[in-house]
Amino acid sequence: MLRPAADAVFALLDGRPVLFSETRQKIYELDKVGAFIWCELAHGASLAAIYQELGRLGIDEYTARQFSRQAINAWIDRELLDVDWRMPANCAFSAVLGRRRINVRAENWDLLQRMVSPFCGPDNENGEDDIAVEAMMLDDQVLFRGNDAGTHRCEVEALAPTIKAHLTERLIRSNRWVFALHAATLANCGMGLLLCGQPGAGKSTLTLQLVDAGFQYSGDDVALIGADGTVCGIPFALTLKEGSWELLSRLRGDWDDVTHRRADGAQVRYLPIPNAHNESLSAGWVIFLNRVANGSAELTALDQLESMKRLIEGAFASDGRLSRAGFFALKRIVAGARSFQLTYCESVEARGLLMDLCNGKA
Repeated sequence: MLRPAADAVFALLDGRPVLFSETRQKIYELDKVGAFIWCELAHGASLAAIYQELGRLGIDEYTARQFSRQAINAWIDRELLDVDWRMPANCAFSAVLGRRRINVRAENWDLLQRMVSPFCGPDNENGEDDIAVEAMMLDDQVLFRGNDAGTHRCEVEALAPTIKAHLTERLIRSNRWVFALHAATLANCGMGLLLCGQPGAGKSTLTLQLVDAGFQYSGDDVALIGADGTVCGIPFALTLKEGSWELLSRLRGDWDDVTHRRADGAQVRYLPIPNAHNESLSAGWVIFLNRVANGSAELTALDQLESMKRLIEGAFASDGRLSRAGFFALKRIVAGARSFQLTYCESVEARGLLMDLCNGKA
């Protein structure tokens, strides 16, 4: 699985083992154990065989594993090691998100099940082009790579959130979109409803409530914005943190309760939503969430300027800047949508207000 990179050279200088990287134009000094591990990998030894050999040198298995892992991770990060990415052809999954076809492959079915948890389901539609992700186990951690050819790693429990974050970044950087918003996206009668807010504002919980009320799901975290002012959600499976699991159990009895760990340490579970909306929408309502500790739910109308300011605060682009094209796209959104601040404590009460608003009763 692991082998020295073609441009990595092992040598002895005054009897001291070193590695030279032609790509990075750097020399890295090794200690004796590191040099032993490198030479074993160069001769095609497996990790199990290396642990066994280190044991014969008096190093216990736990220490051998820890040291080998640290060394291998450092060598992978510095592009000194190549990974053999040969995968079984039938252990794969594909879906379309943000008009891009996503291809996911893994070395075994258990790993693939982890990787596909954030998706609502397979999709056979034609995407514009491919974004590929591949993953394999290396001892007790996961190695994965995308189209950027870089090798990344994470723990098994963090794989699904890490893959989701990687794909989201790739979609945001697509030239099709002028910028993106931290917003959940739903469709009602062919018009888009945006729930804007930073993490912790309750976007996912309120989205679950609205989907249960008959709204069509389009994404719970990031909305992609085209130059024409249309909105396209990224319909990953609904991501719910621990505080929402009780509500989820009440509304959906048949859901997968596998727990995943995000980079920030939060424990999350994924709920695939069938028939998710995967096309662009014209925004009919823009809602800025203001979650409070207590009090009744209330909608406060916002003018176009205030809505524009808030959208700009919550916008992000691939280069970190809001372009002129992005500004005019935002202008089209606020000109064609009704904007409100929703102050609420209980998601059930907020759901009722938004149903009345979108159905013309408020």
